[in-house]
Amino acid sequence: MKDDEKKEKKEPAKPGKKKLFFVLLGAGVGIFLLLLGSGWFSGEEKTESQITVSQKEELESYREDIEQRMVQLCEAVDGVSHVRVSVTLSGGFETIYATEIKNGIEVYATIGSGSSAKALIVSQNPPDVIGIGVVCRGGGDPAIRGTLTALLCSAFRVPSNRISIAEAG
Repeated sequence: MKDDEKKEKKEPAKPGKKKLFFVLLGAGVGIFLLLLGSGWFSGEEKTESQITVSQKEELESYREDIEQRMVQLCEAVDGVSHVRVSVTLSGGFETIYATEIKNGIEVYATIGSGSSAKALIVSQNPPDVIGIGVVCRGGGDPAIRGTLTALLCSAFRVPSNRISIAEAG
């Protein structure tokens, strides 16, 4: 009889433990999936300082590209060599966002919903070149200086009073 009593006492306890185990396992999997979906494990979430560094790098790359194009353009002029260029930009990239009118108020159009909603970007305009400094061999000759000034004015839409050209030493 005692063996039968022990079996009766143990059997009801096992299904309860199994249920608790599966409930806890399900809750753990659910939490894991929520964290995975939020990007917690991906490492892709960027802080504000990381975004700023990325924007600075993009701006610096853009400036270097323009300077390199100017060097190549200036070196193509007869009598010009050893060109160094420095460019001043108007600021950073300008981001244009899509807007929509809701209840008579203009608001940004978004993609997604809730905390994952992001504004819809229409375009990103680069900064304007507002100043050019050129140092080169041949830059002391007034004819070459005039040619380079006219070339840079037309190619980069910069007024002549914002271009300075000097002879390399």
